[in-house]
Amino acid sequence: MNQDHTHGFHILYVDDEKMALRYFRQIFEDEYIIHTADNAADGYRILEAYGARIGVLLTDQRMPGESGVELMERARRLNPSIVRILVTAYTDYETAVKAVNEGRAYRYLHKPIDPDELGGVLREAMAHYHEMLERERLLVEKAETIRGSLMADRVAGMGIMAEGLNHHLRNALTVVRAFIDLAPIKLMEEIAGRAPRDTMFWVETQNQAQAQLERIQSLLSNLAHASHARKLERDEQVRLDAVIAEQTALFDGHMHDRNVSFRFEAQPDFPPILVHGERFRQLWRLIFIEEITHLKPGEGFEVSAELDTDPVNGQEQAVITLTDNGGWEANDRAANLFDPFFTRSRKPDDFGVNMMACFVTVHLHGGSIEARRLEPKGLELVMRLPLNPEESTRQSEDFVQRTLENEEKWRRRTEMAAA
Repeated sequence: MNQDHTHGFHILYVDDEKMALRYFRQIFEDEYIIHTADNAADGYRILEAYGARIGVLLTDQRMPGESGVELMERARRLNPSIVRILVTAYTDYETAVKAVNEGRAYRYLHKPIDPDELGGVLREAMAHYHEMLERERLLVEKAETIRGSLMADRVAGMGIMAEGLNHHLRNALTVVRAFIDLAPIKLMEEIAGRAPRDTMFWVETQNQAQAQLERIQSLLSNLAHASHARKLERDEQVRLDAVIAEQTALFDGHMHDRNVSFRFEAQPDFPPILVHGERFRQLWRLIFIEEITHLKPGEGFEVSAELDTDPVNGQEQAVITLTDNGGWEANDRAANLFDPFFTRSRKPDDFGVNMMACFVTVHLHGGSIEARRLEPKGLELVMRLPLNPEESTRQSEDFVQRTLENEEKWRRRTEMAAA
């Protein structure tokens, strides 16, 4: 088979007349990569083997076993974009028309087929397949764009919420802190300088109240910092293994005390990542805190990293995956993990803002983060970061133009079909 073809996709011709298959291959094998089969079952096996690489299916209607229409229907379920052309005798005219009207066939041709006419139909069909795939790719990319917009709206909403909480709660906390600090002094004045009967109660209560105030103020600070919705300046090349090593050293004592295990593994050629250094390190501090807080003794988590290609825009990206074997409440959804006050542990003194902060940080790096529950228990957290932020920007700028061009092609094709 000649592999030096300008077309990237293959053609499958199914017909029980072996002479027809031979002539078809001789005429078109210099222009296309050709597959042939003399029955529907063998043809379907070829479709399964080559998948989307086969762009056009040409099939006879009358064959022993499965008919051409039945094969086309199975092919459509396997690859909805494949262009299906039905070859019929004049006695099968009604079958062919029905197949086209029901969307099972792109075109139908009568035997005997003129080679020049068939060549024109195949070129048109292959162009149609290219456009179908491009349209499908643009729809996927459009969905990703919408998803990105929703993420941006969510980040902006978090920022508004954080500003409101800071404005209203900090003033109230200032009053509460002043009362807690002054209460023991005023109490001594009220009882003429005599020591309270239960000194430890007042000391411990005041210390606990002050500690909780510190926690609330820290929460508000983290919430405001995490929700600052602007694009981060990615100006530092960091090695992920070095950042993970820093956090492992920082939290090693806590993990040992709680009997929580950790493991890290990266692809050997995993490169440095261009990030906002401070926020990227904070992201990993928060992740370690989240895992150590919510995992029980004997449980553990691990992080792996590899390079991958974004299927939408073809860019190289870093894929960082965290998994743990911690438990969940029965009705909890993984998406709840990024809600600012959700906690897996259900402990009233655990704040859930940490994972929201991670969500925002990854988003502001131009990436995505998704959570999934594992069965019977556990969490999978997948972060995707583009390695080249400038390329991401150019891809976004080109998106609308490519969409308009593709829609114009479809408009012209629709008008031609109607005429």
